[in-house]
Amino acid sequence: MELIINPKFTRTQSQAIKYLFDRETNDILFGGAAGGGKSFIGCAYLILLAVKYAGTRYLMGRSKLDTLKKTTLNTFFEVCKSWNIIAGKHYNFNGGSNIITFYNGSEIILKDLFMYPSDRNFDSLGSLEITAAFIDEANQITEKAKNIVNSRIRYKLDKYNLIPKLLLTCNPSKNWTYTQYYRPAKEGKIQSHKKFIQSLVDDNPYISVHYKGQLEKLDNMSKQRLLYG
Repeated sequence: MELIINPKFTRTQSQAIKYLFDRETNDILFGGAAGGGKSFIGCAYLILLAVKYAGTRYLMGRSKLDTLKKTTLNTFFEVCKSWNIIAGKHYNFNGGSNIITFYNGSEIILKDLFMYPSDRNFDSLGSLEITAAFIDEANQITEKAKNIVNSRIRYKLDKYNLIPKLLLTCNPSKNWTYTQYYRPAKEGKIQSHKKFIQSLVDDNPYISVHYKGQLEKLDNMSKQRLLYG
């Protein structure tokens, strides 16, 4: 089955794609404001990989699985629709196992990455082997969760001559996303295998013309975070 995809990306999303397919970058943090196309680039990236490399396996994660299924998964469906990737023909989603299976055997596994008291070491991820990962709203999970996911990225890398890749998206937050990505990038001191890409609402020409106006009505602190990044 041949599937031809002709994706359209914003300027900042195109920059992310460049790093996501290079031979040097392992971790990419994309975000900085609401409406910058964060979930879109994450879903698009996993789809491109799953279609290109048959039989590979990916993680799509968020702090809570229920929120992931109500938000990021809906973006996945929207990306598929815009690219003429048809449910029941090119892929199937099993709501019980929370796995998206493509026609070529590739899989995207939806995962809850919240640190529960009963699983502080994320043993639930211990036997998982994946080819790449996308964590949406990464500022809502712990750095340990991110590191454990990173340690699971090894599945069929050698077969397809790939390197480990982790895509993180987030809104501004004074936690590990700030200290490990945002601040080092602004100071020109970020590690060579990491990249930070700031994407604001004005970088996304596909957003509703009313959305920026809604952000401008927020309280000052929320406006600084969600509008100005």
